[in-house]
Amino acid sequence: MLEFPIEFELPEKESWLVTDGPTWLVAEHAATSSRLALRTWRANRLVRRADCEAQARLARPAIPVVHDEGVVDRRAFAAPAGFDTELVVGVEPNGKGISGYAIAIGSRVGQCYAAVFTTAVDGGGADEEVAARLGSMVDRVLSGVRVRSVDERAVRRRLQVVPNHPAR
Repeated sequence: MLEFPIEFELPEKESWLVTDGPTWLVAEHAATSSRLALRTWRANRLVRRADCEAQARLARPAIPVVHDEGVVDRRAFAAPAGFDTELVVGVEPNGKGISGYAIAIGSRVGQCYAAVFTTAVDGGGADEEVAARLGSMVDRVLSGVRVRSVDERAVRRRLQVVPNHPAR
């Protein structure tokens, strides 16, 4: 997707509006009031996951605040490969229905990763629909996120060999 160092697959990708801002890649799905924001960035060599989370929250204040009573899943997460990532999934009532979130924050030597998915459903059956969206996002999208290496992102140009011209 675009020229961001993160690769992932979105179900029904044509129905998502994807933009890559200066720091976050954001995918919005208007029909389901869903938004996915992802980012990687350079950090101190010995960065911790908590440091990455603090930096992500400073850069994106819209990241949901995690309340223990709303957490339905909190665990180590294997994606992206090479990162020490924690996934937190939660739900909260909103004015008309239920909001849900899946937040994955990770760190590795010199780098941070953050992925934040939010969704909301109004009316009857909201809890089942939010659960289905969160499950799909975690299982089908976030679990397959891959961070490309610098070598993979670099533009490769062919070296042009210019024939030797005799000195005049």
